[in-house]
Amino acid sequence: MDNLQSELCIPDADLNDDTSEDDASHTSLKRAGLLHVYPIKGRKMWKESGFHKTARLCLQAIQDAVLHHRWQEAAQYLDVYTQTLEDTTISKQSVACEILWRLGTEVLQHHPKKELEHFNVLYERMKNTGVKNFAKICLEHTFHLLLNGQIQNAKQQLSAAMSWRYGKHSASQGLELKLIHAYCGFLDYLLWSSKRQAFSDADDCGNNHEMHCYFRHASVTLQEIIKQPGVWDPFVYGCVDMLEFYNDEEEALKLLQNYAYNDKFPSNPNAHVYLYEHQLRHKASPAQLIKTLKVLHSLVPSHELMLDYCTLLIKSGQQKNQQHALSVAMNLLEHACWKTDVKAWTCLLHILKYFKRRKNFKKLIKEEWEQRKDLWLKMHFKTLHSRMDSEALMSVKVKVLLRVGLYKSRYSMKYYDNQKKMMARQGKKAKNMIFWK
Repeated sequence: MDNLQSELCIPDADLNDDTSEDDASHTSLKRAGLLHVYPIKGRKMWKESGFHKTARLCLQAIQDAVLHHRWQEAAQYLDVYTQTLEDTTISKQSVACEILWRLGTEVLQHHPKKELEHFNVLYERMKNTGVKNFAKICLEHTFHLLLNGQIQNAKQQLSAAMSWRYGKHSASQGLELKLIHAYCGFLDYLLWSSKRQAFSDADDCGNNHEMHCYFRHASVTLQEIIKQPGVWDPFVYGCVDMLEFYNDEEEALKLLQNYAYNDKFPSNPNAHVYLYEHQLRHKASPAQLIKTLKVLHSLVPSHELMLDYCTLLIKSGQQKNQQHALSVAMNLLEHACWKTDVKAWTCLLHILKYFKRRKNFKKLIKEEWEQRKDLWLKMHFKTLHSRMDSEALMSVKVKVLLRVGLYKSRYSMKYYDNQKKMMARQGKKAKNMIFWK
């Protein structure tokens, strides 16, 4: 919060911007800088006017109130601070507008008596004043309306923003305006989806004219955006959902493959997840599934779909794939997020059992274990782990140790001691029950 001024990235050129009439009367004195910029040593400054000093102190009071979560007090100061929008210096007015936008939404979000109308008033005023951030403010306003379930109002906001033009300011916000265009299509998809849920019969959905209009608008807009290199996850998901509903599986697959494998697009694990899920739904061959998950593994070796990948590799029947499954499963357990996951350990145990039944794989298990032995004993099988792991997890891990040929370890001994104590308690409990009968 204290560094808000530096976050606004005010360029040095703004320090020499035109000053108001009040500032011009103090040309012989050092200036304190812009409205919210601290003085720079070694630079000639104009003296700070009374209005600007009041505004600066007001901003400090707002920051202090927000820092200590005094939201009602911060709102009162913000109401006073809006006077800075009338500053005659354009650069100062622009900075004040951005501060009001950022702090205003934060204060309203936490205010005990907040209402949607208050947000709408703030956003509308900021759009009209802060043209440099018009597109960003429009998007934020849209997201806020969506969070409150007002899809139609959000669509109206984006449609109005699409037609906004303000000289060089609109040209400099080309990327944001492109995103607004994309979200226009995405909101058409949301409206289409809400209409689909209103119908219980799929045939009624397919013949509904209003639904088809939303589909046409959304499909054209989203496919236009998706063709451009970028990360378009929600838009791809929506477009595929609509194409599958109208049984255009070929077009959906083509879109997903382009999104996943086009070299012009940035590397994106989700693209391969969407493609895999689509292939699963349409019963693609195991070879196609393996191909998709192989790329995903190279990008995110700790992804949850790696358990599916191991299963597919083992079932493929190819020795090379089966050997790779062991490496994938063991690599997975070397990530902190999987260390105590029973499913991951069970997957490794099944692979080891499968390998033990085949003589030509026994050597592979030994080689793989020797490479990882020192790391795994410290990472998974210390005495500390035996005190933290659940009984189910310890049981699987001990079986894994037996499969790799480690029959005696502190971890295993601790597990067996726990089992003996549990059996003793059960035996004592059974005797007591017999006695009381």
